[in-house]
Amino acid sequence: MSSAYSIKSSAGLKLNNTTFDLVIFDLDGTLVEFRYRFAEMKQSILDLLASMEVYLPLDVVNRPTQDIFDEIANQVRRSGSPDLDIVMGKVNDIIDLYEMEAATTTTLFEDTRYVLEALKNNGLKIALVTNNGRKATQYMLKKFNLEEFFDIVITRNDGLRLKPYPDGILWVLDKVGVSRSRTLFVGDSTIDVKAGKAAGVMVAAIRSPFFKSPSDFEIKPDYLLNRLSDILPLVRRL
Repeated sequence: MSSAYSIKSSAGLKLNNTTFDLVIFDLDGTLVEFRYRFAEMKQSILDLLASMEVYLPLDVVNRPTQDIFDEIANQVRRSGSPDLDIVMGKVNDIIDLYEMEAATTTTLFEDTRYVLEALKNNGLKIALVTNNGRKATQYMLKKFNLEEFFDIVITRNDGLRLKPYPDGILWVLDKVGVSRSRTLFVGDSTIDVKAGKAAGVMVAAIRSPFFKSPSDFEIKPDYLLNRLSDILPLVRRL
């Protein structure tokens, strides 16, 4: 990934007249390249559920993780057994297994540290809202020495509905006390865009193999970027 900015240091970069006070990031695909065996993970979940006599509609595997969780809850309640907490504990164990496998081979995008340093050095609040679990998230943040940049980190294990629901973003806004109009959410997927727009904040989407133009989105982002560092001009001025 190339960048329009020098990646060597952001210490001298001044973002005068900033348009945002808070920037919230997605993690995988946005800050790091996450090589995740998503299809295999979902099949492992289906196999586990079948062994517990919990069966999901076939099309659920093509939906976001939160939809899968909701459907599991629906099916377990209908059957009356087994205990939902036990089922979800086992499901999350499977997801953790695949996420940690991916985390060990994850790489940092070349302009990630530069962007985070620039935002932090200019006094902006920075948060992370990811559908990844706490184990993999903490592993990656520690691996790349990124922990110091984030004022708040929200993961799959924090009891909030996952993206595309806006719950994590709204929780951050309430905790930090920043208005929606002064908040930018940055992600790389359609569920990121849906979550950000549902939360009422400005949304920047980074081009990825999944989409390359605004027409690829059911709900449009406010900005479509070529690379992560393209958010810096947005933060400095609209």
